[in-house]
Amino acid sequence: MAVRIDVEAFHDSIPTAVGEAAARLLADGSVGELEPAGGGVQAVVRDRDATFQPWVGIVDGIFTGDCDCGIVGDNLCAHAVATALTAFHAGTTFSGAATPPGATPVEPDHAHYLEAVQRLSPRQLADLVAAHALRDRLFATLLLGEAGMLDAAGASGLAGFRTAVADAATVTNR
Repeated sequence: MAVRIDVEAFHDSIPTAVGEAAARLLADGSVGELEPAGGGVQAVVRDRDATFQPWVGIVDGIFTGDCDCGIVGDNLCAHAVATALTAFHAGTTFSGAATPPGATPVEPDHAHYLEAVQRLSPRQLADLVAAHALRDRLFATLLLGEAGMLDAAGASGLAGFRTAVADAATVTNR
């Protein structure tokens, strides 16, 4: 069942400091594309030198946010508020029974790796990821794509690729 949100009441419920921080994020264009997730929406939000992925949706009849910025409890953080305002502006329809990404069960191996990641400092994790990207081109491509840093193929790169495909087709057709 889809639910409509009273946007004015939502605005009125946000503490002033959180609303001002969310307005700054919106004015700076810090909220990325909305993605549907678990009956709600999420987006990548860049806040100064940090990046977060808040999720917002309706859980047990309450508009709820889940963000990895560290703010917990019933109050929404500025990242979640900015994501919600972006969703309202886009006319997003929310499910009446959403599930936050953190509430879904994960595979035991996945949970084990997540625990290992949480034990690393941000610098250790960044160094490990960068070192792995240098060794694994597929991982490097996934990393750059997730970070929005994957350049579109230029005309010269595309021409080289087409030549390689044509050469390969010639060899296999003989």
